[in-house]
Amino acid sequence: MIMKHLHGFSALAALAVLWTLGAGPAWADEFILKDGKWVAAPKPAKGTVEGELAMIRQQIDEKNFKSARAAADLFCKDHPDSPSCEEAMLLGSQAELDNGMYYQAFERLEAMLAKYPNGLFLERALTREMEVANAFLAGKKRIVGRMLRLPAADEGLTILRKIAEHAPGTDIAERALLRIGEYHFEKKDYRDAADAYDEFLALNPKSARAPHTMAQAAQAMYESFKGVPYDETPLVEAEARYKTLLAQYPDEARKARAADMLREIVTIRGERAYETAKFYERTGRPQSAIFYYRQVAEEFPSTVWASEARTKVGVVPRQPSTKPAAAEIKPAAAPRGQAEVKFGQAKPGEQPVVVPANPPQPAKPVSVPEGGTLELGGSIPVAAPETKPATAPAVQPASQPATQPAAQITPVATAPQQGPQGPAGPVDLEKLANQSSKGQSK
Repeated sequence: MIMKHLHGFSALAALAVLWTLGAGPAWADEFILKDGKWVAAPKPAKGTVEGELAMIRQQIDEKNFKSARAAADLFCKDHPDSPSCEEAMLLGSQAELDNGMYYQAFERLEAMLAKYPNGLFLERALTREMEVANAFLAGKKRIVGRMLRLPAADEGLTILRKIAEHAPGTDIAERALLRIGEYHFEKKDYRDAADAYDEFLALNPKSARAPHTMAQAAQAMYESFKGVPYDETPLVEAEARYKTLLAQYPDEARKARAADMLREIVTIRGERAYETAKFYERTGRPQSAIFYYRQVAEEFPSTVWASEARTKVGVVPRQPSTKPAAAEIKPAAAPRGQAEVKFGQAKPGEQPVVVPANPPQPAKPVSVPEGGTLELGGSIPVAAPETKPATAPAVQPASQPATQPAAQITPVATAPQQGPQGPAGPVDLEKLANQSSKGQSK
């Protein structure tokens, strides 16, 4: 009667269905696979292999787990060379598992797999081991001596690796390795999760699960970044992973919002470099501050931090055009023959002075009065080859009362000079800062 409902089932799947039908008295309606054919299961009775196996199954159904374990062990002792010993060992592990003795069930399954590494019940045994591992990862305790209960998450991870070793390249092996990564991700052990996902990709590069796993690895690496004050290596690695995902699996990249994640990573890296520059500025190390401000402006030009950095050092955003850039802004307050070089924090409404490339002729260097000092704020008068204007220069000397906002840092690279035709050439502000420090030491 039951046979007509088994068409389309695989042997193992049908056996799994029939096994569940052991409850109740209708043993005559149960069928088992024997010699490649489904036959009626014998009634539980001693004296035959099939009858004794049926007795073990019946004891499990009736929750007589201790009797079932003992019967399974006795069966293999009485029939050591019988192929049915594999099933008896599986039934013994099932009795332990149903009784909540997870680690004992795992030990029985390992003994079975050692004796029958490619047996008929291999997949069933690995599925049972997966149940044990998931139970441990979910918080079930390992019972020692039938009384002592110990946390067993580490044992669960070990069991998952054992499964992958027993059946490399199979579906259940892939699921076991992925479960390791998922467990670490759930526990927010993101670096361990990324390592587990990487292991999966190394062992299963052509798996259908590879795109999703790569996306998970990138996300795990991103989540492992602890914040702006910390090492940015996780961000750099996450950026590389998202770029690889975009190149290899564009569909999965869209699901993982890879493009958005890349923009977010760039913004965070720009903020981190900007905060580093501010730190050096606060601690009186202007040259280092300038270096990082320029890094922000040049390497992260699309971020808000690049705009902030450019107001600090006057870095001109890179243009997409290949033509020489013309001067964009000239200082309105500078008299003819002089240029007003701004640096530090710009005043409201002002823009940093932009100089043209390839100046028409060189200009004289900035002159500093002997014994004088070069202030790191306000304006610097730059001498030009022309005669002094008839009117008084608009630029005040450094000793002027502090009515202007003080500059925060001194730029490290170059500042513009002017000649007769307007902005002329670069000024090494780092050298000027060094001269300033020497003058102050005098």
